[in-house]
Amino acid sequence: MRVTQLEMCRSLLSEMGNLNQDLSKYSSQVSSGKLLNSLKDSPSGSAELVSLAKLGSDVDQYLSNTNTGNLYLNVADSALNEVNNLVTTIYSKAGQAVSETISDDVRATLASDVRSLRDQIVTMANSEVNGRYIFAGTKVTSSPFLLQGDTVSYQGDGTVNTLTVDAGTDVQMNYSGDAVFSPIFSTINTLLTALDGNDISAIQTAMSQFAPTLSALSTVRAQIGSNMNVLENVQTRLGTQQTSLKTQTSQIEDADMAQAAVQLKQTQTALDAAMSATSSVLTQKNLFDILG
Repeated sequence: MRVTQLEMCRSLLSEMGNLNQDLSKYSSQVSSGKLLNSLKDSPSGSAELVSLAKLGSDVDQYLSNTNTGNLYLNVADSALNEVNNLVTTIYSKAGQAVSETISDDVRATLASDVRSLRDQIVTMANSEVNGRYIFAGTKVTSSPFLLQGDTVSYQGDGTVNTLTVDAGTDVQMNYSGDAVFSPIFSTINTLLTALDGNDISAIQTAMSQFAPTLSALSTVRAQIGSNMNVLENVQTRLGTQQTSLKTQTSQIEDADMAQAAVQLKQTQTALDAAMSATSSVLTQKNLFDILG
């Protein structure tokens, strides 16, 4: 079969075109470190990367939510731990007040101490995170507890907020301040009334209310601890998933730099040879001249 000079030129030019495309591809891989730099490099691989990126974005958001949840729950747990200590101290003051050997003045001093401790509990009940009150229900922008005289009133609502920390997993973010603190303030108010009246029998009756009050507080703290454990487990699971997604993405996207460098060199050599052959074809008169 006779091969014309024109056909040889077309073949060489086609080969050069292919080699130039390969050269551009391997150059991009070497410079970027990425195997896929455009959709045409691998449509299926690009589609899988989009899917992995969506999953990665979801995981990142869930991890952000768990961090937020941990922050709120840690503040709540810290506040309630302090409240537990304050209530225990108030109970101790009440224990001193039931003694028949102390004077009315001492009992009045104890009442003043209880009020000071009560005020500290109000401060804990008005704990906030990033300007949001954590015991206010949905009314997070204003203090949920208001102290007027010896009366502590709740200004929030009973709504419980949850946060999605994984697909199908929601964690309670707050606790109704009314449910948590109102029994505490009621117990303290009963005690103060008894102290102000120097009524030892009434003080003893008030003291009997502290056990169920502290028990209820412990129940809430246990719930918070349980939710914090959920968050810890979710964070571990999400961290593992995040690492897996990064590995999968790397396997699809990242270039083998040593291999890409070799392929770049080989393609450049082949392109130089093709250019030389094309130049020879264009400068020779016929096939016999090319063959020597």
